[in-house]
Amino acid sequence: MKQIYLIKSDSYQLLNERINEIVGDIETISHFSLNESTINEVIDDAGYFGLFDEKRVVIVRDVKYFGGKFLYEEDTDKLNNFLTNVDDIIIIFVCDEISESKAITKRMKEIGAEIIIINSKEEQSKYIDEYCKKHDITINQNVIDKIMENSFHDLDVFLQEVNRLSIIDKNITDELVEQYSVKNNDEDVTFDFSNAVVDKNFNKAFDLLDQLLDNGTEPFSIVGLLASSFINMYMVKDAVNHGLTDDEIAKVLGYTNSKRVFVMKRNGQKYDLDTLKDIIIRLSELDIKIKTGYNPVYEIKEFLLNL
Repeated sequence: MKQIYLIKSDSYQLLNERINEIVGDIETISHFSLNESTINEVIDDAGYFGLFDEKRVVIVRDVKYFGGKFLYEEDTDKLNNFLTNVDDIIIIFVCDEISESKAITKRMKEIGAEIIIINSKEEQSKYIDEYCKKHDITINQNVIDKIMENSFHDLDVFLQEVNRLSIIDKNITDELVEQYSVKNNDEDVTFDFSNAVVDKNFNKAFDLLDQLLDNGTEPFSIVGLLASSFINMYMVKDAVNHGLTDDEIAKVLGYTNSKRVFVMKRNGQKYDLDTLKDIIIRLSELDIKIKTGYNPVYEIKEFLLNL
């Protein structure tokens, strides 16, 4: 039986959930990224059947054929010819974009491809509810809406924030969000501040720090922001040292795509692993100081001066 899926999702979590539903209990799975492999390699693998004709799934990520302006005629002709003539295959294309008016998309539909675009609020709400139940997190809809707004309605960022807050308290209240979350309207400043610190551009970092404090951003949130930046750099750098590809790192760390991996790799070039580990420890000590009564502004500025 031939099963072809074209899937697009802005959420890594929802995308993986849907792929897992399709795959079920099939254990033989081939993974490809068209950023690293050719369509010929995908077709060669998809056309292979083992000795016992076991069920197999082929998952192809970073697919650009089904959206955008470029036609990729040579590749799409090969793909269409292969899929038209094969009888028994499960193949999943994870697409950057899907345009149902594009010729290759129409051809895929004609041979039975199912198009799945995951972006509905209902699917997000269901996933959030199941995630919170699974992790024993209590949270009401108003708080969900506030965190989602602070996360620019990105489900993956939302889940990371919920997970971070749940470490402090499994009962996530409006007060907890106010105390520990970075506010949406401060997002540009916090992003610039974090980059300035990583780049050791301290004149800019101190100016932006003053802006954040004047805007009412909690010192806890500032420390958490810096800790997140350096921890992510450490994890990505360590994963690179262990030979993982960008796509593999994105998957392991739960990033929406590999672009964030590239940013962390670029930033991490300025530090070695031992230095990053030392900075993370010092940020942990800074957090404890602030929570035990030390002057938070003085302690954060002293940390920056000693970075």
